[in-house]
Amino acid sequence: MTRDANQAVSSTAWEAAIADPGSSSPTTSSGSSRRRTTRQQELTKVSANFVARSMLALDVASQLTGDNQTDVLNRSVQVYAYLMKITEEGKLIFVEDPTTGAKERLVLL
Repeated sequence: MTRDANQAVSSTAWEAAIADPGSSSPTTSSGSSRRRTTRQQELTKVSANFVARSMLALDVASQLTGDNQTDVLNRSVQVYAYLMKITEEGKLIFVEDPTTGAKERLVLL
């Protein structure tokens, strides 16, 4: 999505899309506790073609979280939208090693 396309998305749509990236299966900031919501949500079926690397990543994410592939994909799209929004706002994204304090900048192309 280009900058112009991002600007065309209403702030209400952005807020709804990224309100709680993990609402289907959130974690705490430490990632230690997971819970599932039981509320019924409207579903939309989509079809997508994945390269082998992405399928491997999907399997790894599913194994790590214990979530099914649908939940992993739902959460991934929400997190991606959030990361793209804050990047468009000029914010930087870092991953910090809690042991060493070393920070690595995450750059999304």
